[in-house]
Amino acid sequence: MCPQCHSPRHEHGNLIASRLFDGGPVPVRPPWPNDWAIIAPRNRGLPGYDDAAAMRLLTEGSIGRDGKQLREPMPRFHMTKQDAADVIVYMRLLK
Repeated sequence: MCPQCHSPRHEHGNLIASRLFDGGPVPVRPPWPNDWAIIAPRNRGLPGYDDAAAMRLLTEGSIGRDGKQLREPMPRFHMTKQDAADVIVYMRLLK
């Protein structure tokens, strides 16, 4: 599901296949006032995350590099260590 928010879309709202994981505007917003993220950063290769920080992100509820909870709509991941390790390897291969 990562590309749904972390990829730009063309004028018809479809993902731009050649730019998956390059970041872009979050395509949905709730109708109430909130601190919802409006831009999703590039996550191709997990820039700025070493393996330990990436593991924490995916296993401890979406904790960012700075140790703070990431803003919604970022899912609160609680993956197993093996699932998280597999995702980290995959994301690093996308460089």
